[in-house]
Amino acid sequence: MPISITLPLLEEKPTNVKDMVFTILTTNFPLSLMELLNTIKKSYHFSPSFQSVRKAVLGLIKSNVLIKEGKKFSINKNWILNVSKFGSMLERQYFTDKKDKSFSKIDVENKVAVYTFSRLIDLDAVWNTIIKDNFSKNRDEPKYITFEASHFWFVIATLAQETELMQNILKNGIKPYYLCYGDTSLDKWTVKYYNDLGVNCKNMKKPRDFLEGHNLGVYGDLVIQTTHPAKLTEKMNNFFKKYKSIEKTNLSEFLEIITLETEIKLTVIKDTILSRSIRERVIKQFKI
Repeated sequence: MPISITLPLLEEKPTNVKDMVFTILTTNFPLSLMELLNTIKKSYHFSPSFQSVRKAVLGLIKSNVLIKEGKKFSINKNWILNVSKFGSMLERQYFTDKKDKSFSKIDVENKVAVYTFSRLIDLDAVWNTIIKDNFSKNRDEPKYITFEASHFWFVIATLAQETELMQNILKNGIKPYYLCYGDTSLDKWTVKYYNDLGVNCKNMKKPRDFLEGHNLGVYGDLVIQTTHPAKLTEKMNNFFKKYKSIEKTNLSEFLEIITLETEIKLTVIKDTILSRSIRERVIKQFKI
């Protein structure tokens, strides 16, 4: 049985209309043909014809990459799941690191890196290291951080380290903007914690297209994201709902969650356009 698979170019800037359409729809969807045309002009300073955009969209629909919703288009979720499964299979076959360590890493064309962890606590440590390294090595990048998640669980897990990290970030003139999509007492406590440090942070209703367990951060031109497995997400949600104050939390129970053996993917992408798009969307929520 032949396999037909379409993937975006892993380049900073797509070079054809089809890749531009796909890249735009990864973060902004659903969109009509005219909205796609206007976004291409704005994002890539390129003016394709309406017919060329229509042809690209129809080609992606034929390949089952896109679906049509009324007069608008978005990426087919079944295609996403199939590519994810296929990619995971190839990763296990070609890139599995046989050494005994807490994570593995795959580099793709110097612009994308995919880490695999067995515990949430290990992921957090590497995430923080990536943040520090990026800003220390790329001082000309935009001095902004945006972050979105349902729960800022890492504040409870590593309060001292998180405080030191945020203090250093603010000291170096970097402006962080954090959106918390949880509404429990613990969520509100973590938001207050960040505001007290000087971080722009607020609670908001979770957007419909923001997946449960998803964590999305932008650091200069670097995009870091992960989606926790369903079992881990459920346990974390239940923990945040269960306890009404930080003083009453059961830290042993929390430790079991963040050290739960599972497979968690962390994707790191170096992309100026994607990072700018996410950053502008988040910062916009703080404008009055």
